[in-house]
Amino acid sequence: MNYEEVRRKVSGKEGLFSLLFPAFWIASKIFCAVSFIRGKLYEMSVLKRHEFKLPVISVGNLVVGGAGKTSISESIYEELKSTGFSPCIVMRGYKGRERGPVFAEKDPERFGDEASLYAQKGIKVVVSRDRVKGIDFAFSNGANICILDDGFQHLRVKPLVNILLVDLFNPFGHGECIPLGTLREPLSSLERADCFVLTRANLVSSERVKSVEAYLRSFNKPIFHARQEFKYWVNQDYKRVEQPAGRVTLFCGIGNPDQFIEMLLNLGLVIENVFIFNDHHEYSERDIEKLSKFENLVTTEKDMIKLKNFDLEVKVPLLRFEVYGLKGFVINRIKNVERQKELSVEGSFLPGGISSFKAFEQRADTFKQG
Repeated sequence: MNYEEVRRKVSGKEGLFSLLFPAFWIASKIFCAVSFIRGKLYEMSVLKRHEFKLPVISVGNLVVGGAGKTSISESIYEELKSTGFSPCIVMRGYKGRERGPVFAEKDPERFGDEASLYAQKGIKVVVSRDRVKGIDFAFSNGANICILDDGFQHLRVKPLVNILLVDLFNPFGHGECIPLGTLREPLSSLERADCFVLTRANLVSSERVKSVEAYLRSFNKPIFHARQEFKYWVNQDYKRVEQPAGRVTLFCGIGNPDQFIEMLLNLGLVIENVFIFNDHHEYSERDIEKLSKFENLVTTEKDMIKLKNFDLEVKVPLLRFEVYGLKGFVINRIKNVERQKELSVEGSFLPGGISSFKAFEQRADTFKQG
């Protein structure tokens, strides 16, 4: 039984798990209080925040688990590169042994699964346990703009643009901080965001989207919609293949498997077996032996990168996020950066449904950068 299963049983007061509810509730309130105080200390400059001469864009979320940070960061990287910037993604390299700062390669044991996935795609990414040093390293090695992956809680860095992702499958962490809920910090921290991106807006009902938007509008920040789109299928060698036929067995170790399952169902797949592992799960020989008994295995890119040493046939759907209007919003905030001549690029981040925040819709012309 993993942490999320225990948390749900405790919060739902199921059987003997109800005995743990008071301890979880107290721990949750303490976690929120400590996080709130920490934020205030940075806000009052008691704790130092680092600003950089070149722009830093932070992409993060408020809830434990996946919200699409890797895909959104990749999309921002590609858009900035096409526009003429020299971007670099900076990240901790979770579960990798490398402390950095160093440019990541395709080696999940050393750099972590997400950094290795970036490297697999030819994206320039720096892994550094100390993100301030990582950003300095990126700028000193040719980057003129940095994307801080999972940077919302990293208050030591003061970004030029603070993008907060809100996963519509679990937007507000069940209203409680860890461990009773899944919030990393109290909801009042939403004030720090410069804009909100509602991820996987096309996989939930319009009523759910409107409900979340209604709450977020109280913070007077622009709101963008991110659509998770399917591109095509690949195998473990990243060669394009046909969609699996018949019934499939799904396995993954990601923060929010529900959205992945929903996407596969929307593609018309019939899921016969499901194996859900903890986020960033490291696959063992025993895991592979268990999975190899099944045919038509389907998993995620982040999981596939960790299977290079195993003989296991899998298929993976490549995904992308389209976030209309975000590119213009980001570029409008960037100052004093030497760039190549801007190219006219079609794709995500172009204006169109710029924002559900009315004040920004009235300024639509200022966003027409693409």
